[in-house]
Amino acid sequence: MATRSRSKKAEEKKNIKVESFEIRRAYEFKNGNVSFDMELNGIKFYSATVVKGKNGDFISWPQRKVEEDYFSYYWIPLDQEDIDKIIDAVYDKLDEK
Repeated sequence: MATRSRSKKAEEKKNIKVESFEIRRAYEFKNGNVSFDMELNGIKFYSATVVKGKNGDFISWPQRKVEEDYFSYYWIPLDQEDIDKIIDAVYDKLDEK
């Protein structure tokens, strides 16, 4: 398998600036986790999940298991403040039902 070398610059993670977002759909599972779709800065993202964790709620991006590893379909680097706003909007969407 080929190995790629990456510069330190490529390794730096920059968070996406959230200009706008809308929660399109939200569905709560029996365990309390919530699957949701959203439009973020004009791009649609599907099947993310708000997970109720020991240290508070967090967003889990879609992934699949291949053998013993997990691979994300996508990952969105966001500031914690934006994550909190999105989680609040997800719960607001659930309350609309």
